[in-house]
Amino acid sequence: MWMQVNMSFSPCSKQRWRINICNIETHIPVGIHEHEKIPQRIIVNATVECSYSCKPETIDECFNYDHVRKLVVEEWPNRPHIALLETCVNDLLAFIFKTDDRTSYAKVSVCKPDIFPETQSVGVEAEWSRVDFQKYMASKS
Repeated sequence: MWMQVNMSFSPCSKQRWRINICNIETHIPVGIHEHEKIPQRIIVNATVECSYSCKPETIDECFNYDHVRKLVVEEWPNRPHIALLETCVNDLLAFIFKTDDRTSYAKVSVCKPDIFPETQSVGVEAEWSRVDFQKYMASKS
């Protein structure tokens, strides 16, 4: 016996989105050794989770990953030397959360692909929830 089922579509209001930003390459002075005070190649990856419309129609309704690319490629190369990759990771995580209040989670990795001839790369990675971000900001006050 055939039975009709009401399959009317009810569009969702919000959806969880995962944005992957892969292998951004830039050159910055980073490291603890004297020779690392000149810019060297780094690779940056980020994963960002946000909740927004399941049918976004404009960039304002989405996470705009161009801000991340601009920071890494255009602004980081102009910063003074920093000693640790961890500083880069924390700076980018904080930037992501500050940029979009809809962000609930982010993971960032930064690596040096040319640091040792025997390795493909060496790097660090961290992930934060919004609560982690809030704790980080409170610790800086």
